[in-house]
Amino acid sequence: MNISKLIDDAAEKQELSQAKLAKTIGISAASLSNLRTGKGELSDETYIKLAKLAGVDPTEVIIEKHMRKAGPEGRKVWATLAKALPKSAALLVIVALVVPYNQAHASTIQILQAAKYLLC
Repeated sequence: MNISKLIDDAAEKQELSQAKLAKTIGISAASLSNLRTGKGELSDETYIKLAKLAGVDPTEVIIEKHMRKAGPEGRKVWATLAKALPKSAALLVIVALVVPYNQAHASTIQILQAAKYLLC
């Protein structure tokens, strides 16, 4: 999904101005504007908030973000993940890549270990 469309969909669905949408997701209006024009980037957590407000699957938004940021080989990997994994498994992969291991809660570690066992 195009980032401008994601922003527009979130603002429209929540009936918010761009400035109020930015405040709702915890960023400045300037950061939201920069994002729209391709001059900025948001954290995964902020993309997830934006996706939820737009009524879009956060997994798809995060995969698309990382596909945009990756080099040619990385984009291939993210595209393969997007096509091959069911959404729940893709979410676990994203969590494993995004959440630093030493910051993860014990329950998250257990879930990731179970997912690794099931996916391997």
